Amino acid sequence: MQQKYRGEWILFLVSIIAASGWFFSKFAMAEFPPIGFMGARFALGFCIFLPFAYSQLKQLSNTQIRQACLVGICYAVYISLWTLGLIHSQHLGEGAFLVSLSMLIAPLVSWLFFKDKPQKIFWISLPIAMLGLTLLAFGRGQLYFSLGSLIFLFSSITAAIYFVLNNHFAQNIPVVSLTTLQVGVVGICCSLYSYFFESYPATFSPSIWWWFLASLLIATNGRMLLQTLGQKHCQVSTAALIMVLEPVWTCLLSILIFNEPMTWLKGMGCFCILMALLIYRLPRLRR
Repeated sequence: MQQKYRGEWILFLVSIIAASGWFFSKFAMAEFPPIGFMGARFALGFCIFLPFAYSQLKQLSNTQIRQACLVGICYAVYISLWTLGLIHSQHLGEGAFLVSLSMLIAPLVSWLFFKDKPQKIFWISLPIAMLGLTLLAFGRGQLYFSLGSLIFLFSSITAAIYFVLNNHFAQNIPVVSLTTLQVGVVGICCSLYSYFFESYPATFSPSIWWWFLASLLIATNGRMLLQTLGQKHCQVSTAALIMVLEPVWTCLLSILIFNEPMTWLKGMGCFCILMALLIYRLPRLRR
């Protein structure tokens, strides 16, 4: 049974790591320029992966390299928008649920790109999840989207495209080499942007480097390797809905760390999203 659902279990762990990454990055960007932080984080991640992926990279065809780089560009756009949203947002729990829209529309993107129709049960669970997100939007008593929230919404579109392409190309590209190329492309894109448009402080406090290392080793290298491995053994619709758990963990951590207020509307929103996930998974669990 554990072997059968290996991909689901891996992605469940990835959702927790992804939630932790919100806070690693938030603390690190207290001093780092945001896009430059991501550029350094992913560039070093590429250097760590490269020795392990070198033998696989030499065997890739030009088509496989182009596919992996395309996925990396999508991820670079997503991570840049997510970073800017993180800087401008004061409510990480709310932002995480807005970003989770990408996980809800990923099966639809897969249908559009690769004719992979969502299961019928998805159309039942989707409105419930959307109701949960609507309740979260009203969590402060009014339907309001700040600048950070709007950026998060735009990032959700690119995240959905990245998720679907990554799931599709992971089927015929070795996991380590695909992950390495993705990380390298993000590092190059973000570093170039930061070089031309951002400025750096003269010095950094020692504690910042610990948050930087946590972001690099856990939230970047560890997460991307596990996510690619998990998606290789999991259907895109199932993987997308498992990753909906990420905003739940982010919201809980935000309450514990930042004392983010949790109204009953926000609580109901989290409950609806969890119910949507359970409704979607129930038919498969029965089989």
